[in-house]
Parts: sequence; C-alpha cells; structure tokens
Amino acid sequence: MILSDGKILEAMRAGRLKIDPFDASSVTPNGVDFHLGDEVAMIRPGGEYRAERTRVEGEVQAESDSLVLASTLEAISLGPDLVGLVNLRSTYARLGYSISPTVVDAGYSGRLTIQVRTPPYPVTMKKGERIWHLVFLDCHASSKPYGGRYQNMFGLMEGK
Repeated sequence: MILSDGKILEAMRAGRLKIDPFDASSVTPNGVDFHLGDEVAMIRPGGEYRAERTRVEGEVQAESDSLVLASTLEAISLGPDLVGLVNLRSTYARLGYSISPTVVDAGYSGRLTIQVRTPPYPVTMKKGERIWHLVFLDCHASSKPYGGRYQNMFGLMEGK
C-alpha cells in the first residue's frame, strides 16, 4: 500500500523512515519531493564509459539529450518494511526530462544517485530544485534488508 502524507509522517515519527534534511513543505498527498544535491556527473558519449563530475555550487548546464547522474540533497534511511519508488516530478516530465525506474530497497540508507536524461534542448539544473518525487510503500519486513555496494553512500556513486 502506498503511504499517504499522514502515514509518511507517522513512519518518520516511528523511525521507519528518516530524511535529512527534512522539509515538511516537500511532503505531498502520497510522497515526498527530493532536491538536486551538490554533485552531478555528465556521462559523455563515446566508445567507452566516461563521466565528468561537477560540483553544483548554484547551477549546472547540461547538453541536450544527455545522461546525467545526480545526487539528491537529502539522505534517506528506510526500515526493513518500507520501499521507495523514485519518480520524476510531472513538471520535469512535461519539459522532456526522463529517468529510469528506480527502486529504493528496504533497509537502504544514504543519498540517492539518480540517472536523468535531459530534454532535447540544453537545460540548467539548479542545486536545491525539486526534481524527484519519492513514493513509499509498506512491505513485509525483509529478512535480508539492503546491504549492497551503495549502502551508506553520501556522495555521487557511479556504476560498477
């Protein structure tokens, strides 16, 4: 079942969900908006994987139709009975952005690194802007909560 705003706040009070920093105005009827953090990596086209990391002081320019790995401002911690689904806020979808389906496993803790495809025109991404919407779902408590490579990650983490 998807958690409503009241259930999200209840999960936070109970310690099942932690978001830091937390801004109550980011809570929506069925989720929480997350903000662009201070680091991105532009994935460059070519014969092999190449990413150029950039600190986001105020804003960063992204080329048209490019892949960007972006860290969230918020760190998150999910209990063993809570799962998150990351979605793009509809404003950005309407502007031509897209993201890959992203599941935040039960038991995960850290900042998120999200892949974003920019629209077919150059864009400016600003630190602190609300780009993603996380929806939380109750699940049967996992007997083996997430403990993988990205656990307790607090900076941008590229793929293996």
